[in-house]
Amino acid sequence: MPPETIPAAIRVQGLNKWFGRKQVLEHIDFTVPAGAVAGFLGPNGAGKTTTLRILLGLARAYNGTMEALGLPMPSCRTAAMEQIGTLVEQPAFLDSMSGAKNLWWFGNLYQPVTAERVREVLELVGLGEAASKPFGVYSTGMKQRLGVAAALLHRPKLLILDEPTNGMDPQGRAQMRDIFKQIHAETGVTIFLSSHLLDEIQRLCDYVVIIDRGKTVREGWVKDILRGDIECWEVRFPAPDTDRVRGLLKNLGCVQAVNDVPRGLELTLTPGSSAEVVRLLVESKVAVQAVIPRESSLEETFLALTETKGL
Repeated sequence: MPPETIPAAIRVQGLNKWFGRKQVLEHIDFTVPAGAVAGFLGPNGAGKTTTLRILLGLARAYNGTMEALGLPMPSCRTAAMEQIGTLVEQPAFLDSMSGAKNLWWFGNLYQPVTAERVREVLELVGLGEAASKPFGVYSTGMKQRLGVAAALLHRPKLLILDEPTNGMDPQGRAQMRDIFKQIHAETGVTIFLSSHLLDEIQRLCDYVVIIDRGKTVREGWVKDILRGDIECWEVRFPAPDTDRVRGLLKNLGCVQAVNDVPRGLELTLTPGSSAEVVRLLVESKVAVQAVIPRESSLEETFLALTETKGL
């Protein structure tokens, strides 16, 4: 949980939702700290989009309480939405109008927007050269970019984005990741985004909320979640020494697992025990060539928490 000293940009408590007789959300609880870049993770069907739609007043919950920027939702939805930029599911614009005209027309439905601001956000998301093209000829990735531009149009305090890089190639995803980092660094806006790309979340987010089967299974700062109670190290040495090294490690209590890698062994250790292992190998005349820390991945944590093999 985020420290109590940090105000919450989003707070959800006891959220329940049924579709007919099927319960799709079961007592969802989480808090997104203000100023964080937070990821919202869960397998397909876990309830991510449903939760976001309820939070934004696009669907009703059976019960539970929600706040956005300190305002109760949905009772204060109008006031909250003046400060929130959103992209949930497929962005919907008029096919016959250009990207720039779509932003200007829809943007002015909420608050006055200038042509200069429209050009600014289009350049920011990489659509400057496509500003005059009809939305109907945009690729899926370009449509997502325009949706992100619309979310940024009124300089929100909170961005809520559902799969914002859907349909983009790896280069486009990397570019959008850099855009979000730039926006956050320059404005301090809180970003809450769902994604099935775990590596992307780990590269971008400092906080994460994980749900599975309609329940919250973990939330917290990414650095704390990945710290865990184990360490992983790759130890490299000449291939002929592999069996002997395995024998040396067999009786060390700090060694929890040993796996083959192309140039040595990958060791799972209790924290702080790597020096003991290296010392044993060196004293045993093993020609240790490298000792490389392996950072835990969010994917490993996700799979362990959700008991699933994929999204």
